[in-house]
Amino acid sequence: MTFHDLNRAFDEFAPTPEQEQAMLDRLLTERKEGKAVYHIKKVTAVIAAAALLLLACAFTVATGLDQRFLAYFRGTEGDAQAVSGGVVGVGQSLRYDNGWTIHIEQVLADRYSMAVLTEVVAPEETVLDGEAYYFELGMELPPSAQNQAASSGWGYGPVILEDEDPGDNRLTFLHTKGVREMGAETLLGQSVTLRPQYLLESGGRKISVDFLDEEHSCTVVLPEQDSGRTWEINRPIQVDGEEWTLGELYLSPISLAFSLNSEGNTPRVWGPSEMTSMEEEADLHLKNGDVVTVRRVVSQTQDGESGEIHSVFQTDQIIPPEDVTAVTILGQTFSLRG
Repeated sequence: MTFHDLNRAFDEFAPTPEQEQAMLDRLLTERKEGKAVYHIKKVTAVIAAAALLLLACAFTVATGLDQRFLAYFRGTEGDAQAVSGGVVGVGQSLRYDNGWTIHIEQVLADRYSMAVLTEVVAPEETVLDGEAYYFELGMELPPSAQNQAASSGWGYGPVILEDEDPGDNRLTFLHTKGVREMGAETLLGQSVTLRPQYLLESGGRKISVDFLDEEHSCTVVLPEQDSGRTWEINRPIQVDGEEWTLGELYLSPISLAFSLNSEGNTPRVWGPSEMTSMEEEADLHLKNGDVVTVRRVVSQTQDGESGEIHSVFQTDQIIPPEDVTAVTILGQTFSLRG
């Protein structure tokens, strides 16, 4: 965080001149004569304490999880601490000659997935009502970090977050990406280039805007800290009537990832209907007895040589991995105890 960022955040919490004067007037009128020295010290201490409190608030706002992320996962401030190691503040604004602006706000990542919070701002006369828009954001690793062939597969597109003012010219998107789609085994410590590509509207005004420009991009360095845990399950699992093997299973506070292998390592194509089935039959069982569903597919890829399926799902809320005792996949439950 730069001094400019801190100063801007501090300004958002700073009292107005009228509030400052009212506070000082109350302090001054509450003291009696004969205690001038004590009074001055007390006022100074109060102002200093207030300044430190405001500075702490500003620092929290500038470095913590964006509230829009927290609302999306239906989390609390306590939940934000569970993912704090995976938060990267970006705060980059990309402005285009056509009057559009893309704000890349924040990234939330773990070993196998990343989520990017962006805000699209149209020219003043353009209304973005949030009904049916698709905003493509490219996420790329440098060639030196791609230690395996990028896998094609299925996954949901970006999510349009709740629009507080449908009549304005702004929309906020949440983009997700899985590591295998980017040609790597892990996202920990990786440098990822984010490049806006295009915005489309499926109906209405038929908005189609091209953002693809080599100069309009930014690169973020993802955290090396891993908030997740890994289990080697290596147990049979029924997939469409066939016996496969559930291999590695990974849980972070925001994702569930696992690998599936068939006996003959036969590559196959998984379509949207099968992804939906897997999503609908996947649950996390917690220590307190609650059962939490996964939310959506981040990516589902297949290795062209081994036939291994690698699935990454987003959890329905922020959940510490240590609170999960078992996982249900395709209607079959696997214990994580021990």
